[in-house]
Amino acid sequence: MPEMTRISRLSGGLRWLALVLAAVLPLIVALAVLRAIRDPASLLAQFPGLAADLPVEPWQAGAVAALALLSVLPMVRALAAMAALFARYRAGEVLSPVNADSILTIGRWLVMVALAGVAVPTAQALALSWRAPQRTLQIALDGGTLGFLMAAGFLTVIGWVMREAAAVKAENEAFV
Repeated sequence: MPEMTRISRLSGGLRWLALVLAAVLPLIVALAVLRAIRDPASLLAQFPGLAADLPVEPWQAGAVAALALLSVLPMVRALAAMAALFARYRAGEVLSPVNADSILTIGRWLVMVALAGVAVPTAQALALSWRAPQRTLQIALDGGTLGFLMAAGFLTVIGWVMREAAAVKAENEAFV
């Protein structure tokens, strides 16, 4: 089965990539958080709709940092589920209820990533403008976010379809 060899080889590489990303992404965000805590005014550069001279208090920088750290958690969870799925694919387990549930889980977590991509910057801008004479509510939704949300929704539906396919497979094997 040349396809299984290809699936196994590709899944092995993707598993390691998912594991590395799951470890590196929180570190990158943590470094950005440390920078923001050391220089709270640097946060304003990330929010062009806010006045560049807006005073940023430590609690505001802390709120922005906490939101940034929270926003990376759904992606780390999705990557961990991907790594586990790729490990099973590498081992030759393709159509199983566990894999279907993993795909569904990945899709759901990626939906959370897309939603956080909109909600977190909005909440961060609001936190930074909290003491300003006029609070700012910036909601950004672009084609990339919509595409990511559609892909995440697609994976969620594929997870449900795979769950049904695995159930049909198990039912057919019971007859044999």
